[in-house]
Amino acid sequence: MSIDIRRLEAAAAQAEEAAVELVRQGRLDHAIRVILGMLREALKEGLAPLVENVNRLTADVAELRESTASLERSVRELRWGLEREVELRRGLEGDVGRLRGEVSHMKLGGNLAYWCGKHGLDFEWLPREPFRADAVITGRRVIALVEIATTGDEADVEQLLEGAEIYGRERGERPNALVLYIGVRPSSELAEECEEHGIILDNSPRRIAVRLAELDKELAESEQPPPGE
Repeated sequence: MSIDIRRLEAAAAQAEEAAVELVRQGRLDHAIRVILGMLREALKEGLAPLVENVNRLTADVAELRESTASLERSVRELRWGLEREVELRRGLEGDVGRLRGEVSHMKLGGNLAYWCGKHGLDFEWLPREPFRADAVITGRRVIALVEIATTGDEADVEQLLEGAEIYGRERGERPNALVLYIGVRPSSELAEECEEHGIILDNSPRRIAVRLAELDKELAESEQPPPGE
């Protein structure tokens, strides 16, 4: 609703004429009442739409505030949902990564077991606890403790050395060979580390099996008594 300016001007003019006439007649108090009545009506006429507009704006602000609060709740819920999804994705990626690692690990071990069988050697998976190593390969005399890794590092070397001590305590026979079998070409640093500790390092299961078979033969022959005894 808008203020009717022309209507207010007409009412003011009529009140002015009436007041002047009353003053001429000496009815000053009546003139004052006419002027005050005109002002009251003018204020009522002029303020009513303003009050209505203010009330409407107040209602709109309240509605907007409620909508904003609802939007904030929705944003918080959406943010929580996104954070939860990120956590789930990270957990899933970690699970997938571990699964891939296990599959790769088992595949490498399976290949080594195959070639060991081809050369008369036995391949046995070991529990990580207490042995710390992955497997043991045995022949007539050879006992080779094996650690399998994708790339190999210093930690794998340390695990093999610790595993040799543990294997000796657990089974009463200390391994006479240590093998680090990796899935990639070994680095020069890792090769030097393994050579220092007498560890067989290779990424070929066939070469590892051949070398252990030769070592098994050498150990068996070294225990045979010389001819004539």
